[in-house]
Amino acid sequence: MTLNALDESALEKKLLICTPSRTWATAVLSARPYADREDLLAAAAAAWRSMTLDDVAAALENYLPLSAPPDSAHAAAEHGALVASSAGRLTLLRQRESRYRARFGFPVVIAAKGLTLDSILAEIDRRVTNDRADELVVATRHMVAIGEGRIATLIALCEGPG
Repeated sequence: MTLNALDESALEKKLLICTPSRTWATAVLSARPYADREDLLAAAAAAWRSMTLDDVAAALENYLPLSAPPDSAHAAAEHGALVASSAGRLTLLRQRESRYRARFGFPVVIAAKGLTLDSILAEIDRRVTNDRADELVVATRHMVAIGEGRIATLIALCEGPG
């Protein structure tokens, strides 16, 4: 597997784009060498399951707001509906993100690929009524969904055709 050939630092940088948690990335790195794609995905899943709520909260802090310009090709692909939004609609998103952050202390994380801005706004409105403990559970599910998509893309890019 090509990812096994990367030095630890290079692979860690790629993994941190998938899930911005050093705890998670370290756990995935410690599972090398990966026999195949499924082995890497299993290591990633085990690492997500091993994260404590403190690990999750720290990882959530490292996500950019949905309204910010994408910081990677992964984020750009995931936020397609937002890129085409008007400035006024993005202002509305920023207001909802600000309210969410004030309530929970971390940016809203939504697996946004394929979602419309209206569905993202509705999701934020629904989740802002959660208590912090429940929201950490919901945010974890979104973080894992984002990470699964990003790691699948990473594998595909690194392995190439064939």
